[in-house]
Amino acid sequence: MEHLKTAQVIYNEILHDKDILNLYEKIHQFEDATQGYAHHDFNHVMNVVDICEKLLTELNYDEEFIYETKIAALLHDTGCVEGKENHTIRSYEFAKKYFKEKNIQLKNSNLVLEAIKNHSSGFDTENCMQLCLVLADKLDIKKNRISEFGKTVIGNRQYQYINDISFKIKNKNFDIYFDCDKHIDLEELNDYYFTEKMFHAVLSFSKKMNLEPNLFINNEKWAKFYEFIIS
Repeated sequence: MEHLKTAQVIYNEILHDKDILNLYEKIHQFEDATQGYAHHDFNHVMNVVDICEKLLTELNYDEEFIYETKIAALLHDTGCVEGKENHTIRSYEFAKKYFKEKNIQLKNSNLVLEAIKNHSSGFDTENCMQLCLVLADKLDIKKNRISEFGKTVIGNRQYQYINDISFKIKNKNFDIYFDCDKHIDLEELNDYYFTEKMFHAVLSFSKKMNLEPNLFINNEKWAKFYEFIIS
């Protein structure tokens, strides 16, 4: 009887699949041509892969589950080749078809597909893979993610001043640090709709993992986040 491939082997095969790489290159070109605010290209999905891996490693998840989550992250924006609207459903359909064509069998295939399908705003779920993907996706808001057009859009343009984002999980505290340029307009950043989505993702993930979230901008507590918690 043929042994099933591990999630790590499958992940590496997808990672080097030229069709996947070409698809994300098309997405990059499409977003440049249509003035997208932020890129959903290969660089973005790899950032999300990296965040997912770090989060779940710090929480001591097993390797197989981590690689399954990385597969979800790697495929989560494939539907953006036709634009951002409804891309989550298209990404889900793409992944489902891709799994069938490649005969990919994962222990938690349903969780992977569910995470892809709901990664935009799936905050209310018991699927920790989905919550991890949602959070990782919302945390990729550093300056290298923002398109040239996105740097002109009120609210969105403030993300170009976020130089780095890091986090640590210790003693049930989930501390996230935003290293920002001095030119950032915090009031404008706070008022932008996507910042609230990021806050929501942090809270949903933290609640599921029984963590106490703390957000810092340049080592000072992000006051707007704590206002959001009690609102």
